[in-house]
Amino acid sequence: MFPLRRERVCFVAPVASVLLFLFAVLSAGTSFALDNGQCFDCHGDSGILAWSASEKASNVKARGPAKPARFVGPFPGISLYVDSGKYKASVHADLSCTDCHGDVTDLPHTARLAPVDCSGCHSAAAAVFKKSRHVVVHKKNNVGYTPRCSDCHGAHAITKSSVSTSPVYFRNIAATCTRCHASRELAERGGIAIPGAAKMYEKSIHNRAIVEKGLNKSASCVDCHGSHDLTDRLDPASPIFRSNIPETCGKCHYGVYTIFRDSVHGAAFYRGVPDAPGCTDCHGEHDIRQAADPGSSVSFAAVSEKTCPSCHAAEKLSNRYGVATEKVKGYQESFHGLSQKLGDTTVANCSSCHGGHEIFRSSDPRSTVHPKNLQVTCGKCHPGATENFAKGNIHVGPGGVGGEVKYWVERIYIWMIVVVIGGMVVHNGADYFRKLQAIYRQRREWEHPGYERMNAPERLQHYLTLTTFFVLVITGFALKYKWSIPFLSDAANVALRAKGHRVAAVLMVATCVYHVFYVIFTARGRDQFVRMMPVLQDGRDVAGMIRYFAGLDHHKPAFGRYSYVEKAEYLALVWGSIVMIVTGFMLWFQDETLRHIPMWGLDVATIVHYYEAILATLAIFVWHLYYVILNPDVAPMSLTWIDGKISRHHMEHEHGLELREIEDQEKQVGARAPGGTRIATEEP
Repeated sequence: MFPLRRERVCFVAPVASVLLFLFAVLSAGTSFALDNGQCFDCHGDSGILAWSASEKASNVKARGPAKPARFVGPFPGISLYVDSGKYKASVHADLSCTDCHGDVTDLPHTARLAPVDCSGCHSAAAAVFKKSRHVVVHKKNNVGYTPRCSDCHGAHAITKSSVSTSPVYFRNIAATCTRCHASRELAERGGIAIPGAAKMYEKSIHNRAIVEKGLNKSASCVDCHGSHDLTDRLDPASPIFRSNIPETCGKCHYGVYTIFRDSVHGAAFYRGVPDAPGCTDCHGEHDIRQAADPGSSVSFAAVSEKTCPSCHAAEKLSNRYGVATEKVKGYQESFHGLSQKLGDTTVANCSSCHGGHEIFRSSDPRSTVHPKNLQVTCGKCHPGATENFAKGNIHVGPGGVGGEVKYWVERIYIWMIVVVIGGMVVHNGADYFRKLQAIYRQRREWEHPGYERMNAPERLQHYLTLTTFFVLVITGFALKYKWSIPFLSDAANVALRAKGHRVAAVLMVATCVYHVFYVIFTARGRDQFVRMMPVLQDGRDVAGMIRYFAGLDHHKPAFGRYSYVEKAEYLALVWGSIVMIVTGFMLWFQDETLRHIPMWGLDVATIVHYYEAILATLAIFVWHLYYVILNPDVAPMSLTWIDGKISRHHMEHEHGLELREIEDQEKQVGARAPGGTRIATEEP
């Protein structure tokens, strides 16, 4: 029996060993396999978020991968808490937590887990995404953070894109993209070409169609830019690469795309003409609006005022492609253009005659402005239009019999206006001059020969200041607002504006230098300058004039050689001249200026020069011209600036104290002419 027992033992022992080994292995595996219930014990409703800091520290290992840098906070929903209900309703409900978080093998796990790698299941999408702009450009620019799958799709509550709660649901796409693309920091570091795209898209017809009407066919961010395969706009494979934009828009607007493709614009576009307009050139990129929206670039007013003229009135394109820029100007001067400027929203604009997308050359039989089609085109607004109705040059300009007739009629009337009105001005000017002579001759015969107010050098300074000032005003505002003389060519107008302004500026500077020398090196100049300086009495005079204006005093103050009005004018002239000379030379010699100051300093000089010119011009017209022309005491005009004399009447009303001084001096020296008539006396 013993041998038999020994054989049994020898047989059972190996089997038992195998069974014990398998049991041990299975037991070991069971002890480390984690199910979702164990995860939710910590990350569920009453889990780790309710723990104290010490409890958290004792339940996790203080190890794990370094925390990656991020521009924006985690996607809403990514936290230590996981809603088990939402997780079970997600597309990943059949996966366990450790299927994604593969670095969790036992408990407690490390404090930080490695980012989830979705490529194990979604290899195709991951491979495409790895070549996208989000990855390639961010790494190239060393941005420090690359968007992950969870940033767009979410983490634990991922639902199908057709479910309204999904962040990639068509209504939510814009908000998902905006989380990063509305970030100023990301725009600066991530190389976002159009940082304000998110805000512009909010106003667009595409977004409004999605938000207000719920249209899932309206374009969202991914429809134009792509999703996982988003590429740079300079990449020829990108749907927003310039030559691909019509096809991208054509995915939704196929009918319009086929029309545009055959049009004169489309033909030039596909020939590779760099300035040929595509969809975005007319409609915009993100802020695309309905034509009925006044803010749209293809609204009724914008078409003829901005959108079409941006190319057809551009001198650069005219020189490069021979675009007839006079067509735009001709339209603006035509009945249609003038009516539109007056607010008529029914009159024809560019697209009314030429079409919107179906624009062809006028020689093309398909064109709405082909001679055979003009009767129908005009008949849309003018029912019953005949063939003769549509003849002629619609844009008002040279070309054809009608253009020549209109050209010469316009020129004849311009010369007629110059000759007739010019003759009237000369006639009335001569009449006015002779009447002024008579008035002042009578005044001097009745009253007094007058007192010398300005000597010859002072009158010369005044002449130069007067002429250079008005030339500078006219040429300066002509430069700012592109004023032109009708009879001169554009080149002549440009030269006249620029050179005329600079010549006048140099003469004004010379006048200022002459005045400084006069003040310093002549006794009269020094005396006049001292008298021009403000004193305490000027403040009393201002208060006295206010009482007089208010009717509290019956007589206004008596002034000496110069009143506070003349002192204020002189000091304003000195200050204004200094400001205009300094800023003017800064703008004239820009390169030299920018060697010493930043660009914004030159911008400030431009602003100061412009507004100081407005201030000076208004001051001259409102203040100075009143006192020398409209002032009843000197009406119809003071001639002091011509002959240097001031009448006794004016002296009594404006410079009573000075008149008393002169008369006291005359009495002391006995300065009287034969017959008792006082002579004109110059006060030093």
